[in-house]
Amino acid sequence: MVELIGYLASLGAMSMWVPQAWRVHRHRRDAAVLAGVSVPAYATAVLFNALLLAYGVGSDSAPVALSGAVNLVMSAFIVAVVSRGGRR
Repeated sequence: MVELIGYLASLGAMSMWVPQAWRVHRHRRDAAVLAGVSVPAYATAVLFNALLLAYGVGSDSAPVALSGAVNLVMSAFIVAVVSRGGRR
């Protein structure tokens, strides 16, 4: 039961990144829209999600590792797109 709660919590944590990542993807060429996204905030998220992934793997906790991995990819994607500043 605790494992199920862990997976549900991980699913919730992962789902919070989807709207922002989708918006960044849709507006990736629009510097004005991307200007509202804080690179330092998402860079911090990259760092802490990498730590979360390492902790999940190290503690053999699949829900934590899964959440850390997906959140790391999403936050890194946001940082990469916004750092380019809408240039192409």
